[in-house]
Amino acid sequence: MRNDINVTPLVDVMLVLLIIFMLMSMLMGRGQEVTIPRAKNISSQPDMLQPIISIDEKGVLYVEKRKVGEIDKHNLEVTGELVKAVWAKKPRGKDKIYIKAEQNLPYSTVYPVLEYLNKTLQLEAIDLAVAESAK
Repeated sequence: MRNDINVTPLVDVMLVLLIIFMLMSMLMGRGQEVTIPRAKNISSQPDMLQPIISIDEKGVLYVEKRKVGEIDKHNLEVTGELVKAVWAKKPRGKDKIYIKAEQNLPYSTVYPVLEYLNKTLQLEAIDLAVAESAK
C-alpha cells in the first residue's frame, strides 16, 4: 500500500482558479483611472477591446496604463508623437480608439488629441468614455 498524496483534485482546483482569474482580469477597468463625466444616454455596444487613451487632470496622456507624456496644446506635432505610441500596432477594435478624459478637463486640452486621431490617423470612430448618471 502506497501513501502518496493524490494531487489531481489540487490541479483541478488550481485550473478553475486560473480560469476565474483570467476572466476577472478581462472585466477589470482598462486604461488609467480618471473621473469621467456622467451622461443620461449612453451606448449599449459591447467593448471592442480597442486601445484606450486616458488624459488626467494635469493633461498627461496615458496609453492603456502606461504614461506617455504631457499634451502640448500649442504644438500638435508633439502631441501627435505621443499618440503615435498608441498606433505602434494596429488596434483590435476595427480602427476605433477609446478616450477617457478627466471630467473637469477643458476641451482645449482634449482637442489636440482628437484632431490628431481624426486628421492624421483617419480613424473610423473615436469613442469618448462617459459613465451612466444616476436616475
